[in-house]
Amino acid sequence: MKTLNALTLLALISVSTATLAAYTGPAEQNAVTVIQLKDVADDSWATVEGKLIKHLGGENYLFRDASGEVEVEIDADVWRGQEVGPDDLVRLRGEVDHSWNKTELEVEQLEKVGATPQSKGGFIAK
Repeated sequence: MKTLNALTLLALISVSTATLAAYTGPAEQNAVTVIQLKDVADDSWATVEGKLIKHLGGENYLFRDASGEVEVEIDADVWRGQEVGPDDLVRLRGEVDHSWNKTELEVEQLEKVGATPQSKGGFIAK
């Protein structure tokens, strides 16, 4: 009986531990174009692929894909040692922010497509 109780307890503990582990990334990585961002619900996650073409000041940049342009906000820690210029293809994942007169993407992950991270980071105007 003690062995059965011990095995039952061990089984319950292992099931409980497994349920505590969970995916911690964005709930959705919805791949869209810039023009489609306006139709994505506010505070939803979206992924865009294109180029950062201009630094607008502070943490704000102008992003362009084949469908259009959108302002994106990229915090310093998101760069993760990557240098990005206007000719580099990037994939941005972030939260859509609709304000009264525009749509923005608050970037949580920046990936330089086809490149490995470098020792320095930030936007490089060419």
